[in-house]
Amino acid sequence: MHDPNYVKIATGLFIMLNPFVLIPVFLGLTGGMSKAQRMKIAMSTSIAVFIIMIIAVFAGNHVLSFFGITISDFRIAGGILILLMAITMARAKDEGMRYSDKEHAEAKSKDTNIGVVPLAIPLMAGPAGISVAIIDADLCSTFMSRSVLVIIIACLSALLWVAMVLGEQIGRFLGHTGQQVLTRVMGLILLALAAEFLVTGIQGAFHLTN
Repeated sequence: MHDPNYVKIATGLFIMLNPFVLIPVFLGLTGGMSKAQRMKIAMSTSIAVFIIMIIAVFAGNHVLSFFGITISDFRIAGGILILLMAITMARAKDEGMRYSDKEHAEAKSKDTNIGVVPLAIPLMAGPAGISVAIIDADLCSTFMSRSVLVIIIACLSALLWVAMVLGEQIGRFLGHTGQQVLTRVMGLILLALAAEFLVTGIQGAFHLTN
């Protein structure tokens, strides 16, 4: 079995976690907080994202097996979910944000650690991101490749922390137009990833050959 394409894996996970597009949400939810509080939220968010994604990597396939779902079936379902998100991103629509107004209001009104909910889940490590992690884990079946996948997730989690810490500076640098352009580009890349998941899943489900 050939080695996984780690560049493609890292790119897909990066786009799913999407730190730069979610910076405005982080700044909005932490607008009335001190710098120390923001740093605490950023740290708890990055740690929570890492834990959630690692659980998906190591336990996802076992959960699928328990329910009798094959990885090919899951690739098709995940591909559809990612396709819908990618279309929204490619159009740069605000309604494509992965949380509701009710969740936003609740996060602002309650004295809770918003780093876990809603920032880590469902905003960053949402259903689509977890789906990608499970599919990537199936590709990385050896100890070495699985270790590389864990390192990739750790690096991306650290990048999330950096993006939130430097959120105000990044937001000013990109501006609204820059964020819209970045979202559209990521959406196009994600469309290609979704198409690959769908094609591979259909081939596996119907035992088709290339």
